[in-house]
Amino acid sequence: MEYKKLIKEHYKQEAEKNLLSLASTMADQNTRRLEIENIVDLLEDDKKCLEVGCGNGSASIEISKVKKLDLTCIDFSTELISLAKKQPKTGIKGKIDFYEGDILELNYKEIFDVVFTERCIINLLTWDDQKKGLEKMSDALKSGGSLILLEAFNDGLEELNNARKDIGLDQIKPAYHNLYLNKDLVIEYLKEKGLNFIKENNFLSSYFFGSRIVYPALVLANKQEIKYNSAFVKYFSFLPSFGNYSHIKILVFKK
Repeated sequence: MEYKKLIKEHYKQEAEKNLLSLASTMADQNTRRLEIENIVDLLEDDKKCLEVGCGNGSASIEISKVKKLDLTCIDFSTELISLAKKQPKTGIKGKIDFYEGDILELNYKEIFDVVFTERCIINLLTWDDQKKGLEKMSDALKSGGSLILLEAFNDGLEELNNARKDIGLDQIKPAYHNLYLNKDLVIEYLKEKGLNFIKENNFLSSYFFGSRIVYPALVLANKQEIKYNSAFVKYFSFLPSFGNYSHIKILVFKK
């Protein structure tokens, strides 16, 4: 993986910048809150779970404060895992452990009830590596287990950018360290690996329509500076979610 060094350096800088904060890997705190809430809604107490790409562990801890889990969390960034191990565990309901590990080298075999990600697969910058990562997570699941992919997908980004284009806003592009997923290819590939597609959750669609389309259009029209995490955009995070206007979404599969 020629890109691995680039990814590691990116997350080293992320670790140095945000330390133990929930802002690590996601500066938009409305997005982070909604990510946690929607992952929690898909988890059940007393399940053995694997989180792949846990970062500094801040979101993992928040999830564990709501659900009683036997949670194993891995990330391949040495610096982020070092921070995760320092996260206060006060208030967690179950068990949580953090380990340094590469998704492409997982060797778990059918031991987890649930495997989930939070924007992890998109850091694998070739489709071949993304497929390998998906296969490794599938292998780690028990029969009847669930795979929850909170990732970024091209179809939502296309819809978002079409709406932005209509009102003269610039297109949003994936970050340099991300390769967004093709939803149809992911569903087809995982079906080959014995996982059935259950549902899609576009939980950020209304929020992104407000925060990435309505808000910037108003701000730029008034020649002001765009400031995310503002009181104005927070309103949209409480609306029911309609449409497909966010690249970040959840796909759920059953083995």
